[in-house]
Amino acid sequence: MQSQGDTIVTLSGENKKISEEAEQARVAAEKREEEYLQRIARLEEFGEKKFVECKAAELLTEEISVDCKWLLSRAVPLIAEHIVKSHELAHYMFELGQAAYNSGRKEGYNEGRAAAASNEKDYHFELFKEDSSGKYAAKHREYEFVEFGVV
Repeated sequence: MQSQGDTIVTLSGENKKISEEAEQARVAAEKREEEYLQRIARLEEFGEKKFVECKAAELLTEEISVDCKWLLSRAVPLIAEHIVKSHELAHYMFELGQAAYNSGRKEGYNEGRAAAASNEKDYHFELFKEDSSGKYAAKHREYEFVEFGVV
């Protein structure tokens, strides 16, 4: 009976030890499960934030696309039409055309053609007498604010 009593005490000690190990394993598993649930919740929250950001980016992209289409279809032609029909541009082009016409008629075209062929400046022409470089610089300063974007 003594040996059976010792066996019972030994078995109850082992049972207690196994119960403690099982309890520790259960607590560790619950802790891991809780960490996993927290991680899943953070991932879901992150996913929701990214979804909202992507949706906002899609809406912004759509608005920009519509604006660009409007600019290309309406605004750019309006700006170009305004520039083409501007009084300043017409005046400037008339002055350039008139100066070139006067220069060509002054001494005849052959003299100008010969000077151009020999890559020389023909000082007999009115363009050179009227200081066309100075006029060009003045016009350049006058229209310096005009910029043409490449579409």
